[in-house]
Amino acid sequence: MKKDFLNYIEKEFEFSKEEMEKFEKSLSQGLKKTIRINTNKISIENFKKIASKKWWILSETNYGKNMFYIDRSSDLDIPLWNTLEHLNGYFYIQELAASSAPFFLSWDTIDTQEYIILDMSASPWGKTSSLCEYYPNSLIVANELDKKRLKTLFENTDRMGNENVIITNYDGRFFQNHSEIFDKILLDAPCSGEGTAFKTDDALKYRNIKNIKNIAKLQYKLLESALISLKVWGEIVYSTCTLNTIENEGVIEKIISEYGKCIEIIPLSSKEKFKRNWPHRENTGWFFVAKIKKIKNREIKKEKKIEKVIQNIEKLSSKTSKMIEDFFENTFWYDVREKYFFSYMGNIYMTSKSGEKLWNDLFFYKIWVQIWAINNWIFEANFFAWTLEKFKKWTLSIQEKDFSLLMQGYEIETQEKDGYYQLLVDNTPAWIGKIKNTKLKSLIPTKFVRK
Repeated sequence: MKKDFLNYIEKEFEFSKEEMEKFEKSLSQGLKKTIRINTNKISIENFKKIASKKWWILSETNYGKNMFYIDRSSDLDIPLWNTLEHLNGYFYIQELAASSAPFFLSWDTIDTQEYIILDMSASPWGKTSSLCEYYPNSLIVANELDKKRLKTLFENTDRMGNENVIITNYDGRFFQNHSEIFDKILLDAPCSGEGTAFKTDDALKYRNIKNIKNIAKLQYKLLESALISLKVWGEIVYSTCTLNTIENEGVIEKIISEYGKCIEIIPLSSKEKFKRNWPHRENTGWFFVAKIKKIKNREIKKEKKIEKVIQNIEKLSSKTSKMIEDFFENTFWYDVREKYFFSYMGNIYMTSKSGEKLWNDLFFYKIWVQIWAINNWIFEANFFAWTLEKFKKWTLSIQEKDFSLLMQGYEIETQEKDGYYQLLVDNTPAWIGKIKNTKLKSLIPTKFVRK
């Protein structure tokens, strides 16, 4: 551990010798594994029943009704990320401290209002998925600058089954060109990464004040962009996974100095204006959170003239949409009349939000989940169609052992009729399967096949 970092912590936060010893000791200790149950897919009660059968021990945390510590005593040869439940999107493996950002934006309350919400730095997906649960009727814009990380966003969108998401690929400073379009913004800003030092010493290898100050300048610009694109009375949560005050309180103080009459800081507890998670106090990663409300608009500069966006994703005609609606109704007795359909390269995407308000402003890289394809006017089910709710027809209950075999690429003998089926495990939707000539085969993509 770099000595100058420890000296900084001791001096900046006035730690006693005893507390510094606890802090240093915590850096060499791994964090307890935590998961967030995806209540858009499964209830906490039903997930606990599954966990009990598997001898998984769930313990409550301080950050949300669906955030739990998890201890496993069985199936240890299967990584947690490769369990049936994880691949089914029933839970997301998320560090406890990281879950605090959406927790404080929502105060752990489900809000059914219709907002437009921006997750300015969304990858790998955990915070965006939380927003989808806290704001089920809102349109969530998941933005990621790094195109290499978009793939992770796409996969997690599909797996978690979030219907109200569009994905964009912008530098966060771009959003200042569109003033007052978002109701809420979560900015988990890029930072010096001190908070990952418990994972690797490399996190502090190149740490120096010059780099930190340069990062803080970027953080300020991102926060300013968020503030400009936020509607009056809207709220921002600003967070980092670092401890130094330059990237945290320093950035907030600068935004107050520039926009003090336009904003107010919302205290996160009766004792704290901001929230800083410490590994030796909360047994979490290092994390800082601040919450800001915009109470007044201020003209900063004229917006750049942005050309009208031409989308690659196409809206389906009413005729084609009606054909899809009829197909779901007649085949599965499933009503999708309130959904919106889009196509990209012959694949069909379905979402609960049209995105029309942003259609001419933001380029959409992805809209929810690919569920179907059209070939010669014949619909073919996609693996991710299972993310829909339980169908009323053409469902097939199977044992978990058989489902596990399907995950490994095997076929299962059955006497059911040929066709597509929504597979159910413990009466819960778990992927789409296809029966042909008494053989049931999962439509699981090769990348998910468990060897």
